[in-house]
Amino acid sequence: MRVELSEVSLKLRLPVMTGLGSITKRDGILIQISDGGFSSCGEAMPLPGWPGADLSATREALEEWATDPDPGNLPSERFAHGAVELALLDMEAKRTGRTQAEVLADGGPVVDSVELNALVSDTHAAAAAEADGYRAVKLKVGASDLDEDVASVEAVRGAIGTDTRLRLDANGAWPVDRAVAALTQLEQYDIEYVEEPTSGLEALAQVAEQSPIPVAVDDSLGSAVAQLPETISVVVVKPMALGGPRTAYATACRWINQGRKVIVTNYLDSAIGQHAALSVAAALPNPLQVHGAITPALFDRDFADLPTIAGGRCLIPARSPAVAEKGL
Repeated sequence: MRVELSEVSLKLRLPVMTGLGSITKRDGILIQISDGGFSSCGEAMPLPGWPGADLSATREALEEWATDPDPGNLPSERFAHGAVELALLDMEAKRTGRTQAEVLADGGPVVDSVELNALVSDTHAAAAAEADGYRAVKLKVGASDLDEDVASVEAVRGAIGTDTRLRLDANGAWPVDRAVAALTQLEQYDIEYVEEPTSGLEALAQVAEQSPIPVAVDDSLGSAVAQLPETISVVVVKPMALGGPRTAYATACRWINQGRKVIVTNYLDSAIGQHAALSVAAALPNPLQVHGAITPALFDRDFADLPTIAGGRCLIPARSPAVAEKGL
């Protein structure tokens, strides 16, 4: 087995404003594996300053694994683990002539399309998403003061009407008391759930006990083996941040069996990681959800093409992204 590692950097078309600051680019490592007959790819792109993210540790773990690549002994560092896990999943899909989703489901049913939410930043984008057929939109909050957030949420709700779901993401911006106050004030806008109103599982559980809006855990998961408090009813799964698509799929199934709502989304990944998120979403058992699995046109230049979204739905591609065709 031949392993090649490449340093990569992708510039976002537009900055993504979060409660932890503005994101303008994604740096990471691309891993390409070949066995003489097939080649496959994975990626590791930890976000600086976010929980558990350390690119130097990821690089070191991947370099160590590449010196003696063993499919049965993956790196313990979770972003490196995710990159290798994805490359090996992609390899199996190509060897067997199946999609990544079909490999994950292992004989179980796989949907042929996934319904998605739209990530919006203002009323114009929200109205356009609603007109394009999206039944759910997601808005970032927490980067401004509460009055500005309330005004933004009110405006977006007005733009999309009452039939479209509205999801919020605060990226852990508020302490517990401010989070409870914010969610109490935002309840009037019929919010489906709020991701990470505060940071850390213990703090999220405190907010969830007092919040009139369902609380979703995301970056505070830390790992796939996290024990979630009963009060947290929604789990947002980012496969490439959780340890890879196989790890994310198995863990998501466990949380679904516990009665939690599981939403699969990307970690501002390239087309490679976003395809993996889409595959996890397609393979999950019922109940079907509106996911956030891919975000089209994130970057000025990407490694591969993403599938087309129409009417808020994305068809599952029959093949993995053709990275080689992008000249990488």
